[in-house]
Amino acid sequence: MEEKILLTKLKQGDPRAVSYWFKTYKNRLLMVVIGKISNEQDSEEIVQQTFLNCLRHLPLFRGKSSIWTWMNSIARHEVADYFRKKYAKKALRTTHLSDLLMIDDVDDSEEISQKVRVVLKKMKSQYGELLMLKYVDGKKVTDIAKEMKKSIKSVESDLFRARKEFRSLWAFSGVGK
Repeated sequence: MEEKILLTKLKQGDPRAVSYWFKTYKNRLLMVVIGKISNEQDSEEIVQQTFLNCLRHLPLFRGKSSIWTWMNSIARHEVADYFRKKYAKKALRTTHLSDLLMIDDVDDSEEISQKVRVVLKKMKSQYGELLMLKYVDGKKVTDIAKEMKKSIKSVESDLFRARKEFRSLWAFSGVGK
């Protein structure tokens, strides 16, 4: 089925289109998520959540990218949420984010994870996304530059600004105290 027709039918709530969409993208999306998480059960849950969020946000999707690209973006956010929830304490102690946060005692990883999410949501979207790619997805600057079609220097500069903005918002919000 042509993508524009599929998108129109999905927005109209056509059950056959939803079934076709799910069958077409489920396994492909599952392979992407398993590649990031390595836990099949958790990956399947993330794929289900991705499809639910896609349906929830379908009215906002204008079709300026492919359905696959859009779904990947949503899946990437789901994977990031998974890691923030599951590994916030470890990630904060082992990455530069711990320096940004200035946290001496991290006792409640869920609480810290929630606070990080709040600060990331307050940031300029491109900076929040950049920090997620670097610190949650663990991507190298060179890979991020290729993905974003930017120069390495440009990404490094944006990362510097993103860290600065994060640090400022974190300090201003009082969550690091």
